[in-house]
Amino acid sequence: MASWKALLPECIVRLAVAVAITAVSASCQPTQDETQKRPQHATQPATEAGVIELPEGSSLLTQIHTERVGHRSMRMSLRAQGGKILPNENRLAHLGPRVPGRIVAVYANLGDRVQSGERLLLLDSPAFGEAQLEYRKRRTAMRVAEKAFERAKALSAEGAIGISEYQRREAERENAGAELYEAEEKLHLLGMAEREIERLSAGQLPHAEVAQVFLRAPFSGEIIERNATIGEVVDSSQTLFTVADLSTVWVRADFPEQQIGALKAGLAVEVRVAAYPDTIFQGAITYIGAMIDPATRTVTARLQIPNSDRRLRPEMFAEVTVRAQEQSLLAIPRTALQQVGNRTMVFVTQGARRFEWLDVKTGEVSNEYVEVKTGLKEGDEVVTEGSYALKSEALRGQMSMGGPL
Repeated sequence: MASWKALLPECIVRLAVAVAITAVSASCQPTQDETQKRPQHATQPATEAGVIELPEGSSLLTQIHTERVGHRSMRMSLRAQGGKILPNENRLAHLGPRVPGRIVAVYANLGDRVQSGERLLLLDSPAFGEAQLEYRKRRTAMRVAEKAFERAKALSAEGAIGISEYQRREAERENAGAELYEAEEKLHLLGMAEREIERLSAGQLPHAEVAQVFLRAPFSGEIIERNATIGEVVDSSQTLFTVADLSTVWVRADFPEQQIGALKAGLAVEVRVAAYPDTIFQGAITYIGAMIDPATRTVTARLQIPNSDRRLRPEMFAEVTVRAQEQSLLAIPRTALQQVGNRTMVFVTQGARRFEWLDVKTGEVSNEYVEVKTGLKEGDEVVTEGSYALKSEALRGQMSMGGPL
């Protein structure tokens, strides 16, 4: 009896331990519902750091197309940091009177298109009148000297006068001719045309017309500035009209210092402005600056753009792209690129179902291809179509692993 009582505590302890082990094992086993809800490994891609492997039979495999990395002929593009439309300064004129006077008539308004030689205003100038009267005086003196010389020539041939008298008349004629030429040149300097000077040879002129001078357009263009009012007294230091021929315009563009080696006069350029976002204006580089701006580290280039429809206007801001010469560059289709944050990445095939993420650094861009500077080598096979779907799977896999891509 004593022996049985001694063994009873030990049996109770063993029984309690067995019950506890059974309960723990039951809690660790999944229920039938949990087993049904758990996804099967065969239907999920296996994701490692930078690698994704699709399961056999995955529908994504039918969407994927690839292309090998290789050298392709690409036309480099240089983009200016800033650009501005300017008038063609070779077809720009700031016009003012050559003599002081008072404006008596204005024929052109701001925005008018004028033809070469067209009258812009009429000026009443006493100084100009004096110059015309001086010309008429010298012309009359020339006629008198010519007649005197002809008489002296005839008398000398008959022996009626000596050689000295003949030479004196000849000298007077030469001096009169020189003075007439001087007076005529002064009228040309004051802006008179040849036909207007010929008018001064008439016997009589209206008194008012003698002192009147016209300001004329030097070439066909558009009035972009007017500072003329009837009755205003002006002098030669004032600008009364600005005429610009806007059939061509200049663009001033600033390019980074690093691009100077690729810039050349004659290269084709494309210009865009905010007013016409869907239009590309074609032109060419005509000049590249000789100095670097020390503040911005840029060089200024001048471009010339045809503007027959007058849509480009001075002071417009412009986006400028220069199309440089074609070069053979290591390139991939643009569709292969995927952006993840600030990283540019591509998928490279590592087998029939295995793809690796790689960071790349890109360069020049064309319509279809983009240059790859680092990250790939020639012959690598990159995913083009379907790369976005692979990115989504890779991101999903990384999130399930609790780490960044």
